[in-house]
Amino acid sequence: MRFSFGFSVALIAGFLTINSARVSAQQAGGFVVDLPDVDNFFALGIGVLPDYEGSDDFTIGIGPAALLKPWDNERSIRLLATELTLNVLNHRNWSFGPVANYRFKRSDVDDDVVKQFVDVNAALELGASLGWSWISDGDPRNRFTTSMQLLQDVTGNHEGFLASGSARYFLPVSLPVTLSAGAAVTYASSDYMDTYFGVSAVDSARSGLTQFSAGGGIRDIRFPLMAIFSLSPKWHISAGGIVKILLDDAADSPIVDDRGDATQIIAGIGLAYAW
Repeated sequence: MRFSFGFSVALIAGFLTINSARVSAQQAGGFVVDLPDVDNFFALGIGVLPDYEGSDDFTIGIGPAALLKPWDNERSIRLLATELTLNVLNHRNWSFGPVANYRFKRSDVDDDVVKQFVDVNAALELGASLGWSWISDGDPRNRFTTSMQLLQDVTGNHEGFLASGSARYFLPVSLPVTLSAGAAVTYASSDYMDTYFGVSAVDSARSGLTQFSAGGGIRDIRFPLMAIFSLSPKWHISAGGIVKILLDDAADSPIVDDRGDATQIIAGIGLAYAW
């Protein structure tokens, strides 16, 4: 596996998300902080992630995260790096609301062959998210969460949609330590898949890779692991990562099969301030 570092302010893979099912900007996901049983927090994460979706080169990324409940009820605003979600339900177990996600452009990658491709422009995706959580009455950190999300490009840059589902379990093992593990899956439409995993005639002529048309299908499955260390009621440190496995035409694409790796690893740490 090739390993090179660049620096990009991009979405760092989201191993600490409760209601986000998607890993992807590069969109490989977000390396950000989420805390169970906290009403308001701001956090910053830093980690390593693939240089582009499917790459076996790595880059360093940073990303913010925040949760705000300004209405003194369960309605909330959540930021996960490039993704903003509004929960409009005042309910302890259910959440629902609009989602907006900014997907960074793909350009100037480290791989000498994929670098020859025509740039993929940035995209704005809009959609909705629905979540449900079981929360223990004894310790609210002990919870099981599920979510579904649908996003559609509204800028015309990839013109596709993504449908995601995830499940996550948070287990407090001591007063200052909470562990979490989960699984997630994303289906991507043919427009999305061909934009990010296809090899057009122009790209083939430039790079020498075989022309490839990617169809819709399961883009990936993901397995996040995380540990949260609560230094005090206000300060928290988290560490963990995601194993992301590309599937279907995403794995068969020449930019992954020939030049990258279908198994994507994301890892990092985050620091959060809660109030």
